[in-house]
Amino acid sequence: MDTADLSRATGPMPDVAAPRPAGPVALAVGLGAVYLLWGSTYLGNRVALESLPPMLCTSARFLAAALLLFAVALLRRGPVGLLLPRREWRGVGASGLLMVGAGSALLTLGQQYVPTALTSLLVAGMPLWVLVIRLVAGPRPSSRAALGVLGGVLGLVLLFAAPAGRWHLGGMLLVVLSTMVWALGSTLAQRLSMPADHLVGTGWQMLVGGLAVAVASVVSGELGRFHPAEVTGRSWLAWTYLMLVCTVVGFSVYTWLLRNAPLQLASTYAYVNPVVAVLLGMMVLDERLTGRQALAGLVVLASVALVIVVERPRQVEGLPAGTPVAPT
Repeated sequence: MDTADLSRATGPMPDVAAPRPAGPVALAVGLGAVYLLWGSTYLGNRVALESLPPMLCTSARFLAAALLLFAVALLRRGPVGLLLPRREWRGVGASGLLMVGAGSALLTLGQQYVPTALTSLLVAGMPLWVLVIRLVAGPRPSSRAALGVLGGVLGLVLLFAAPAGRWHLGGMLLVVLSTMVWALGSTLAQRLSMPADHLVGTGWQMLVGGLAVAVASVVSGELGRFHPAEVTGRSWLAWTYLMLVCTVVGFSVYTWLLRNAPLQLASTYAYVNPVVAVLLGMMVLDERLTGRQALAGLVVLASVALVIVVERPRQVEGLPAGTPVAPT
């Protein structure tokens, strides 16, 4: 018997006042927080990787975040709130391994070699890969959305063809591969049963993915080569920011937005975050985009915007409510 069965067994609930809708100021603050926090993820990763191993950094971040989310769930609903029906484990396991595990780990590995600004533009194309999967597995997107996919792929090709001083083909391929894996995990999450409580579901996804990356860190020998004394305070600070602010706070705010704002408004972060990431990379790390890279990035962002606007009545970015549309 799941929690829905329990609620039905208790009989009709007394009438309660409906929650007041969020005002425009609260929505603006929530959107601004998601734009800034998730847009700063790429900068946080880059600084953390200055002295932290990539897979250990990723696994520890998500395992710690999972424990914090579970603590919040325990306070809200007690131990029973963490239990999942058997039918939901497939969705949590598949999405956790692919999105949090493989997707985030590949992103971190690639970001060792790719500047922050360029990474964010490559990741911005992730919703396009969801539609590519749908072209094969269905349901097929509209023709205008397919046009957006073609434009986005063209933008990504232009990014690869616009080398700069720190251009690294292998790193860029890892970043793009991470978005493809994330798209696959997101598609599976939509088609399999997932927990209704977004925070609990995300906590289990983070735990599953974090454990998978931790195993990869051990098998690859990365953990054995790790020396905590060599990690700088700057990297520890960036890691703490990633775990606590970007992951726990950022996702909590996004979950609140999904309950209080139209989906198309909450989804705008998919093409605003890269702009924030580019600006932060320029201000903090003195990164620069070439004119060709900037033009290619605009093509990608315009294509993502077209896809979201055209497909929003069917929530076609292919994700269940509460699932980020890009690795974070």
